[in-house]
Amino acid sequence: MSGLTPAIVVAAGAAGVAAASAVRLVARPPGRLGPRLRPFAQLSRSRLGAGDADPAVLWDRPRTAAVEVLAPPVRRAAAALARLIDAGDRAGVEARVRHAGLAASADDYRMRQLGWSAGGAAMGAAVGIGIGLSAATTLVLVALLAYAGATRWRARVDRAIAARRGLMRAELATVCQLLAVHVRTGHGPVEAVRSVAARSRGPVGGELGDAVGLIAGGLAPAVAYERLAAACAEPLAARLYRMLGPATAAGADVATALLALADDVRAERRDEIARAAVRRRAAMLVPLLGLIAPTMLLFIAAALPHVVFGS
Repeated sequence: MSGLTPAIVVAAGAAGVAAASAVRLVARPPGRLGPRLRPFAQLSRSRLGAGDADPAVLWDRPRTAAVEVLAPPVRRAAAALARLIDAGDRAGVEARVRHAGLAASADDYRMRQLGWSAGGAAMGAAVGIGIGLSAATTLVLVALLAYAGATRWRARVDRAIAARRGLMRAELATVCQLLAVHVRTGHGPVEAVRSVAARSRGPVGGELGDAVGLIAGGLAPAVAYERLAAACAEPLAARLYRMLGPATAAGADVATALLALADDVRAERRDEIARAAVRRRAAMLVPLLGLIAPTMLLFIAAALPHVVFGS
């Protein structure tokens, strides 16, 4: 026990955390069935007369004493890290997660961000102490890997938002045309939206289905579509929703406006494809300038002594 120094203890703990994080990344553990089946068991017992269903059991996960003690400081640390990395409050995080279409809350996003940060810091400490780096170099490595772990979920959400916006732009022109066809054939705005949403499988169709559900629940159409537009990540889709709200309330013919919006979406898609083509052409020049051009310069330089000195 005399050779057990604090550095060895820290290195062993960091190596264990890094190994556990790597194993969890490669092979995620299966979800436990108990928390999922508990609400159904509570409802069944209440229907059989064995007591009323407990709302806390129905909606909250069971918590142990360790979770009750450690959860508040961990949540505060996760919130502080999210404010530092994302530079936004809870509402901004919830909006970004909703725009990405991820099935996660703001707390889940923050806890995953904190977990990846802790795993990156532990991996940096294990590598630095394991290969015998200096204290300053180890701290720099810990900071770099912790920052990489913290920004991993932010980058994932940004990619998901960009991909979802692309899907919405690709779907939007077809949805506008289908809505215009239904309106021109005598259907009302609500019936047209319900029919198109039932046949669509994209993000725009899903959001239109949510609006139909809100309207069926008693919410005013203008309020439902305005709420949908405020939470939408794509401006063109928000324009569609704000167009449908007054049309549903006033019963106006919006077929012409829908067709005009479809033309605008197509024009923007053409411009986007043209810009992407220009970027890809520029990317194709990189191998030409980086590999072929130096080789040509070497062939030219090889003939210079003969041209200049005649030897």
